[in-house]
Amino acid sequence: MAKPIKTIVTPKWQEIKAMYEAGTNGSKEYGKNFPLDGELDELTQHFIGMIGAITLKQGFDAVVEDIKLDLWKERIWAVVENAGLLPDIAWRDDKALEEVRDYWSNNDDDEFDYDLEAQSFETFGFN
Repeated sequence: MAKPIKTIVTPKWQEIKAMYEAGTNGSKEYGKNFPLDGELDELTQHFIGMIGAITLKQGFDAVVEDIKLDLWKERIWAVVENAGLLPDIAWRDDKALEEVRDYWSNNDDDEFDYDLEAQSFETFGFN
């Protein structure tokens, strides 16, 4: 049985992996490790597009260059995330905003709570 030819996906992956390992500062924070729209960002986007095209053509359970497609996807996801190329997830922002709203709506501060009807009786002498 012949060995699979590793001429497309594997060399791209090796280039991405080597660039990540040589240049990482360890930060996962968005834009704080590798430059956004920089060389690593462009390479990872191209790789993701290539994996997406393979998925559409061969299916999600394909084996590419002797490696399951899911493993290729996990590898590139890990690099993108660890390189700080993944923006914050919107639901996290929404959750933080909701926590602030909950704080203000559940605050027991009665500073702004007035019984206007009672206040008008007191002011105008109605009982």
